[in-house]
This record gives sequence, C-alpha cells and structure tokens, in this order.
Amino acid sequence: KQWYQRRVAITAGTNDAIKRIKDQMDKDLVHTFIENMTKLPRNTDSDFIKEKTKDLKKIFRDLGFKVVSKKYNVLQCFPDKTVEKPSFTEILDAAGSVKDTFSENGNVTKKILPAFNAWSDSGTVQGKPVYVNYARKEDFEHLQNKSINLKDTIGIARYGKIYRGDKAKFAKKFGLKGLIIYNDVADYSPENVKAMPYGPGLSDKGIQRGTLKDGLGDPSTHLWPSTKYAYRTPESEYKKLLPGIVVMPISHENAAKLLKQLDGDPVKDDWQGSYKGHTTYTEYKYGPGFKKNSGFDEIRITVALEYRVVEVENVFAVMRGAQEPDRWVMIGNHRDTWVNGAVDATTGLATLHEIANGMSQLKKSGWKPRRTIVLASWAAEEQGILGSYEYVQDYLEILQSKLVAYINVDVAASGNLNFKPGATPNFKTLLEDATKDVESCHTDYEGKTFYDQWYDTSITKANKTSNDPYLQTLGSGSDYAGFLQTAGISCVDLTVVGKYFTYHTEFDNIGYMKYIDPDYKALLAVAKVSTDILLKISDMEIVPLNATDYSVYVSKMLSTKIEDLENEKLKKKKVPTATLR
Repeated sequence: KQWYQRRVAITAGTNDAIKRIKDQMDKDLVHTFIENMTKLPRNTDSDFIKEKTKDLKKIFRDLGFKVVSKKYNVLQCFPDKTVEKPSFTEILDAAGSVKDTFSENGNVTKKILPAFNAWSDSGTVQGKPVYVNYARKEDFEHLQNKSINLKDTIGIARYGKIYRGDKAKFAKKFGLKGLIIYNDVADYSPENVKAMPYGPGLSDKGIQRGTLKDGLGDPSTHLWPSTKYAYRTPESEYKKLLPGIVVMPISHENAAKLLKQLDGDPVKDDWQGSYKGHTTYTEYKYGPGFKKNSGFDEIRITVALEYRVVEVENVFAVMRGAQEPDRWVMIGNHRDTWVNGAVDATTGLATLHEIANGMSQLKKSGWKPRRTIVLASWAAEEQGILGSYEYVQDYLEILQSKLVAYINVDVAASGNLNFKPGATPNFKTLLEDATKDVESCHTDYEGKTFYDQWYDTSITKANKTSNDPYLQTLGSGSDYAGFLQTAGISCVDLTVVGKYFTYHTEFDNIGYMKYIDPDYKALLAVAKVSTDILLKISDMEIVPLNATDYSVYVSKMLSTKIEDLENEKLKKKKVPTATLR
C-alpha cells in the first residue's frame, strides 16, 4: 500500500510539472524566437550560425542549465569560393556556340550560397537533354522500353517521390553523364495555390538544395568520430561512398526554358508537369535532344564544389537528475539550415526553447527531474547527419549504458493537419496517452484532442481499418538515426506535416509560417506532446516505455515476413520458414 501511494504521489507530481510547462508556452515567444534565428542562413560554416550558437548557449545558461558543448571537425561540401559562377547551365547550338546561359548564384547581400546539391561531383559535362520525370528506377526503365538511348545524356528530373540521392544513383546506373533537378510547379505550386510571398506555393524562381549522400556521418571518417586529429581516408576512397555524378539543382523558371524545346514524343499523362494556365506550361516531351527548329543542340552543365573540413559544435543544456543522475533522457534538434530554414529546422529549435523555458521556471520552484534531462542542439545535420552521428560514434558505449531514450524534433510543423510521428514500438502507449491530453491544432477538429486529429488523419491516409492511429517505423532521415541504428536506443520523432512546398529553398522563411501554422498551434501541440513524453520518461519511478507493445510489433512483423516467404514459395528453395514460428 505504501509503495502504491508513493507511485501515485510521484505520478501526480510529474503530471503537475508537465501541466505547468505546457501552461507557460507562448505563441508570441515562439514567433520572436523563430524570427531572430532566421534573419540569415545558418550554413555550417557561416558567421551567422556561429553567432546564433553563442546566443543559444547564453539562453540556456540564463535559464539555469549547465551548458556543455562538443566540437567535431567534419568534412563538408560547398560551392567553390574561387570560382565566379560555381554552377551554371549553357545551351549550345550544333556548332558548339553558347546560345543561352543561366546560373544559380544565390544572393550575396542575404548571405545565400549559390544553389547546390552537396556531394555532387564537380566538373563540366555535355550531352543531349532527356526528360526523366522523377528519376525513379521505373522512370528510367520506361524510357528504355521506348528505345530511348540514355547513354551520355543529361537528365532533367523533377523533385519528389524519392530521395534526391537515389535520383542521382539511378541516373548514373542508367548511363547518364549528369542530372538537373528542379521543383515542378505542378508539385510545388499547384493550380489555385498562390506562390510565395502571396501564398504557400513555391515561386518558380525557388531552388531546392539538399544532400545526395547515403549513410550517416562524415564520409572521410566513416567508421570513427571526426575529432580534430582523426585519420581521414583519402579522397579517392571516401568518394566511393558518394553518387559519383554531376548534379545541379535549378529553378522551374530555368527548367522550363529547356523543357519547352525538347524533341521527341509527348510524355504519358502522369509524366506531364506544370498545368494549363501557368506561364511556363508546355507539352512535355521525352527528348533526347532539342527540336530541329529550336537552334539548340546540347546542354552543358558546370558544377564547381569544394570539400573542406569545418569545425562544428554540438550544444547540450543539462539538468541533472536528483535520484538517477547517471540515467539520461535526451531531446534534440539540429541547428544548421540550407537557407533561412524557418520550418526546417527552426520550428524544432523553437520547441526545445519552449521546453527549456518551462523547465527553468520549475527549477526555480525547487523541482528537479528524477533522471538527467539533456536538451541537444546538433550541428551539421543537413549534409548527411554529421553532428549527432559523430557524437554517437564518439560516446557509443556511454550512450548504450546511460541513455534511456532519445526524442527528436526536427521539423515540428510543416503544416497543421497530419500528425505523423515515427517511433520504436515501445513509445506507442506513451505517445497515445500524451496526445489525448493536448488540444487539436486544426479547425476541423476544434473541441477535440490531438489524439482524435492524429487518429482520423492517419487512418484516412493509410486507407485501413484499425483501432490505433498510425505510428511510422523510423528510417534514417534525421538525428535519431545514429541513436537508433548504431546505439540501439529507443527513439521517437515528432512532426505535424503538410504540403511543405518551400522545403530547402530561400522561401522557407518567417513569412512562410503564416500560411502553414499561422498561430503556431501545430508547433505548440508538438511541444506539449514532447514535454509530456520527456518528463514522464525522466521523472516517473518506472520508465513508461512499453515492452509488450514492442514484442507485439515484432511478432506481427515476423509473421508478415514468414507469410511473404511462403507466398513466394521459397520453401521449395529450402528456406526453413517453419523454424521461425
């Protein structure tokens, strides 16, 4: 009886602490924080990110946290500073004369780097242009089935459907010399959606940046942390981990100049981009090559990138646990951005800031968590999850023995309708309970809970019947990846998603927030769910991660795999499926 009463008292104290943090969360504070953090781009080697790193450490100290930082020297990829135009496209006539040129130069005044895809090959490549749709495997196979010769051509691909690094890999696999990638207005500023700054659509001048690299961490220190004096493999070795093809991102405005002049058969319906009524609309054709009467013959793309080692800094705000200080619960978000990055990833950083503010107020009243809480601000995520992964490699054994769970909040809100969490299965019950105690963030669910919103939108999207809302399996798309895949730590990733048209472009700025989450209701919903999970794991006597949920999930997955094997009649190939039951 005494044990039960103590458990009830501890739970009541935790719930009170959660409520007090939630109650102090303020949309105006969120707006001010995001506005201050996004005045300029936060590339990994920019002066602005260094300034904001100092500011963040001061904020955490002023809030009463112990601030610790860990620096790494990571290989990064940037436009070559010694070249006037590090990326440009030339349209050539049959004699090889340049008929038109366009470049993606960025903006010096706004400190925006020229547009580039990190880890592309550098060089100049020339060939006939061919439209490859989304550059998926099936897209290239469709072109081959039409007897279109892809060897030594330059692909024109639109973003979407698959990871851009896979687009590059498939382009190389099917014999292309180079690849141009652009944001088609059909996907990123569809009909009846106004473009920024007049609506949430992407301007046809927008260019999506992004990495092409597979795998986690620094490619030159692939199996060990990138400390200051770490051995680095030669460029000839680590380049084997990279796509090995020249890739350049361009705007739809410039891509349209090429697409309008392509020769060949008209594309099938689901390959057609743009839309009738848009200024860039044209009937898309496969190519290869330009129309006979266009005066154009081939295109030449030039990309000049440099690899250099950059010192980056992971920042940790620590509140030591009172009873179990050597057991940690960590919540993290990355600090670097491709351009200004209001959504990616400053919404996540603002979430950490709100939680830190609340914890600071609790600490002033004498509260301490049972276990140590760590707020982590990661460096260098955008070019391939470097900052957090180097840390995991560096402290692997310590993390495996001390870290109870990791909570990731990268993009807290890119919309306000679809809550789309991913987690290891033992978070299921905890996450469902947390969302039942938070108000919904969309007008369609006014008066209902965040759980109701999650359930309805996820069941509809998954097109399935279930008693539970849909919980995604985690992949490798953010800073949880190293903790999950290398350290084996229980992880959850929290986000509300929408049609995030300005992803990785210069139009992902503070002005964009009014279109996707105008009152920061979605961001604050994620912040409140994060608070609930963080404090329950760190403060309750028994860690509320459900091992039964994990075992049920594994059993279902195993049964499904066995059925798949049986359906494929692999028993005939002596696959012993019976032994797996």
